[in-house]
Amino acid sequence: MTASRRELYMQVAALHVANIDQGFLSTLGIRFIALMYRAIDECADSTFFVDEVEGRVVGFVSGAAGMRPIYKRMLHYWPELFISLFPSMLSLQRLRRILEILNYGRAHQASNELPNAELLSIAVTPECRGQHRADILYRKLAAYFCEHGETAFKITVGKGLGPAHRFYQRMGAVPVADTQVHKGEVSTVYVHHLQ
Repeated sequence: MTASRRELYMQVAALHVANIDQGFLSTLGIRFIALMYRAIDECADSTFFVDEVEGRVVGFVSGAAGMRPIYKRMLHYWPELFISLFPSMLSLQRLRRILEILNYGRAHQASNELPNAELLSIAVTPECRGQHRADILYRKLAAYFCEHGETAFKITVGKGLGPAHRFYQRMGAVPVADTQVHKGEVSTVYVHHLQ
């Protein structure tokens, strides 16, 4: 892997941790998140797009047709994965939450009611918001899914994330169900049908 790709993954991870800070995933740290985006980038059925200003990532969106290949790809880098997760392995509560994420992905992949394709994450730096950058990134991901034969994609959003709910509804996604990624924490599942 080139230094420029490693730097890209680190920038995306830092943006994720700073701006998607209400989810458990961000608490696993920048090293883990960077490894996750590397796996997303390397898997055939997943992707991410970045928005850069003068070589600095100011926004990104990621999506996949299922998380299992991403998790498997992360295992290829097991020493880095182990080091990044080691602090979490010392806490039973954090281990339980990691297992909940894995089980959620497996359960939703087995469901025929929801699309396999999923918008995994989207973020724009605060200073670049209000410039339609998130809209452009969202549409790029929708176009990617269309090009890969998907007819719809899903998005899982925590109940308390009002701005995110408004954004997805404005972009054309429709709430279809409630779910729990983590026990006792309700999220809404949206579906965006592609034309």
